[in-house]
Amino acid sequence: MYTIQRIVKTVTFKVADVEFNLPTGPVGVLASGGADSSIVLYLLMKYSDQPIHILTLSNAKKNYTNSFIVPKIINWCIEKTGNNNIVYHNWFTEEQTQHSLSTMPAKLLSNKTIKTLYIGDTCYPADEINHTFAANGYDVFQNMKDRDPNTIRPTSIACFYYPFTNHNKKKIAQVYIEENVMELFDLTRSCESFDLINTEHCGQCWWCQERFWAFEKL
Repeated sequence: MYTIQRIVKTVTFKVADVEFNLPTGPVGVLASGGADSSIVLYLLMKYSDQPIHILTLSNAKKNYTNSFIVPKIINWCIEKTGNNNIVYHNWFTEEQTQHSLSTMPAKLLSNKTIKTLYIGDTCYPADEINHTFAANGYDVFQNMKDRDPNTIRPTSIACFYYPFTNHNKKKIAQVYIEENVMELFDLTRSCESFDLINTEHCGQCWWCQERFWAFEKL
């Protein structure tokens, strides 16, 4: 008796010295409108020939800001890459929670519409950098270790893929520069302030400080 083993070859490339796996089937990507998820989406649209499902959760507490930022990013990526093999899923909730964020990805994974979900999470800056943010009164992440820069995390966990999980936002800035897409960066928004619910950045919240630290501009 012979056992036939199917071997799936993983296609990869490197960008800013980071290995990036391309999908071997339909893929989903969480798109928040921030710099991290937007560059993941761009790389997929530029280098992959597989169907791409773009997933955006918009919530009332933030005035559904994602719902008008992400389409601008998608249109820019289509124009620059020529890839329109995409499906856009935008769903809405009063406030973003882990449960509400996972509903659409869970549905698409369970019915096999997508095989892999790409997530643009990065690790935090080093503690000494993070403490300078905290010194300004924005220490929301100081004691959280889910993206600890001193811990090496797997990039693939089951059907989830985190290409930049072991790199901080300065590496994301390098990717933008290497790909020559700073025009895309200018469309993104990372601010989590509830005072300015629009395309501007407050320049004071933790996310704005991290963004300025990495890119030297908002």
